Amino acid sequence: MPQDLQDSETPVITYRQVLTSRNVPQLLLAASLSRLAHGMLLFVIVLYAIAEFDSASVAGMSGFFLTLPGFLVSPIAGAVLDRFGALRAVALDTAASAVFIGGIAVFSLAEKLTPVVLYVLLTLFSLTSPLTDGGIRTLFPRFVPDAAYDRANALDLSTYSVIEVGGPLVAGTLFAGVGANPTLLTVAAMYALAGLSLALLRGGSVPARGPAQPGEQRQHLLRSAWEGIRYLLRNATLRGLAASYSLFQVSYGMLVLIVPVAIAKWVTDDGSSSGRYVGLMWAIAGLCGGLGALVAGKLVRSGVERRYMVGATVLAAVAIFPVSALGSVVALGAGLAAFGLMEGTVNVSLLSLRQRRTAPGWLGRIMTVSISVNLIGFPIGTAAGGFLVGATTPERALATAAALTLASAVCARLLVPREA
Repeated sequence: MPQDLQDSETPVITYRQVLTSRNVPQLLLAASLSRLAHGMLLFVIVLYAIAEFDSASVAGMSGFFLTLPGFLVSPIAGAVLDRFGALRAVALDTAASAVFIGGIAVFSLAEKLTPVVLYVLLTLFSLTSPLTDGGIRTLFPRFVPDAAYDRANALDLSTYSVIEVGGPLVAGTLFAGVGANPTLLTVAAMYALAGLSLALLRGGSVPARGPAQPGEQRQHLLRSAWEGIRYLLRNATLRGLAASYSLFQVSYGMLVLIVPVAIAKWVTDDGSSSGRYVGLMWAIAGLCGGLGALVAGKLVRSGVERRYMVGATVLAAVAIFPVSALGSVVALGAGLAAFGLMEGTVNVSLLSLRQRRTAPGWLGRIMTVSISVNLIGFPIGTAAGGFLVGATTPERALATAAALTLASAVCARLLVPREA
């Protein structure tokens, strides 16, 4: 535990204390740089593939190879985190990401880039990406005491929310201003800088991993990964969180499709103006998500996470329907802003519960496995949202999304135990 953040000496820990504690600023810098790079990457790759190959199908397949392989190997990535340590794993991923993304630009400049080469490099990038996704959130609870989890998570989530909004904007500006290859090299440089910022961490306050059981170091990685999945299935809290948050993500995925269709229906002027409204709506939602996370960090504490998660999820459902479905862009913007605020509270509560109710030696595996299981709902939601908005009105689609959000709240209330 950091010496300047002692639970017994400091009953109420402030954001300033968390930010000025040992290693937290460096870790936030690494997280912000890698997430900004990742937030830019999907947008850049799609634009790049269309510009380079004049093919929307290549762009679509590029997005596929950029994300799916990492999702499939995430349980093994979790075992790697616990076997070799989160710090080493994150450093490995940031270095590999810089090489693979930079490699795309190098092949392009040498006029050797083909769709197959692009797919291979994106697949290699994707295979290591879960190391940072799970590793950063594994490191945070090891650098702060239990009482500071909520504020540390809130700071982590608030930066993530802002970057989620700013990433595509930065990518689009760079792509238009300096071109495709310089933009890719900029993304690669961000990954490299994220890795270098990890070198600023001062040793001695955090173990590379949790306590090991006898013989655990000799386990096969696949066996270790399977044990991470089994641990999640046997842990009532983690099971309940997976069921609840998966439904929440189904609703969120539906909104990604419903919002632009609703705006196109409710905005009467030209299509370019409609597109600007869509960007503005999600920018508002993202910024409110960051604000909601910061507020939740001050309110959520050990023992009340479940209560805040259930309440915020219910209010998120109300924000979707009826607020967002009143038939105007103003109402939709207000609803998405309220949804973002509640989403920040849900995320802080979920992260704190997961960290407090997971044994330290399992954090790496559980973070990566749980993140993957929890996010399964998102692609289901996008598919369902596309079907719904084509078959019914935006108002009815929003009502369906709200019903699924209420189901998420019910799962959190019934399936997540009051105590570990």
